[in-house]
Amino acid sequence: MLFAVVSDLHGNIEAVKAVWRELDDVSRIYCLGDIVGIGPRPGEVLDMVLSDPRLARVKGNHDHNTLNLTELGPIRTLHRGPHHLWIRGKLTAAQIGSLDSPVHLQESMDGVRLSFMHRHPTDFHSKVPYFDEPTSNVLDDFYSDVMSDVLFFGHTHVPLDMEGAGGKRYINPGAVGVQNGGLASYALAEVIEGAVRIERRTVRYDLDKVIEDLNEQRAPFAESIVSNFFRGPPAHGTGKD
Repeated sequence: MLFAVVSDLHGNIEAVKAVWRELDDVSRIYCLGDIVGIGPRPGEVLDMVLSDPRLARVKGNHDHNTLNLTELGPIRTLHRGPHHLWIRGKLTAAQIGSLDSPVHLQESMDGVRLSFMHRHPTDFHSKVPYFDEPTSNVLDDFYSDVMSDVLFFGHTHVPLDMEGAGGKRYINPGAVGVQNGGLASYALAEVIEGAVRIERRTVRYDLDKVIEDLNEQRAPFAESIVSNFFRGPPAHGTGKD
């Protein structure tokens, strides 16, 4: 079965549409969280992805913050409240309620155990310890309590595909909606004879349109959001959110 893994959509409808146009042949779509937050079109993104019957998803910290008006995230001093209050104001009550989802999904395909999460099954919002040093030893230690063969996670916005001890495999598809220089990143995956084949893909979207939309809507912290998540360099070694 061919399936897609997407993460960190972040209310960016232009990027989401660009990715979904490439998923016609996919039987299942796993979303690793942060459907909303940062981008200007959270309602449109929610409606589009949650109406897709192929979608299975986990909750990210931005989803949790919008749902509960909390300020969870890897940068402890960052004040996120006004931004997520603004996001809530763009959603219906039903859309806000739809953000409540599990933080961990597990599947078995052809004898391969797969895990899907935003960051970790017991903590989906803090900074990941392997960000600055993504070595197999660090990953093995951090995910030692996750009993799966292949672990898919997001949160860092940085693509990763690394093998750990005992053949355990760690995969981050990168971000669809942010820190990608106008190239939405995702992964296609297939389990064949007990092995997982991964193909990382990118697709271009209209970044200028997203930034113009964000500014026109006078989003809280719009200037900072644009410089950190849209006009700055792609994430590569310092977790932003």
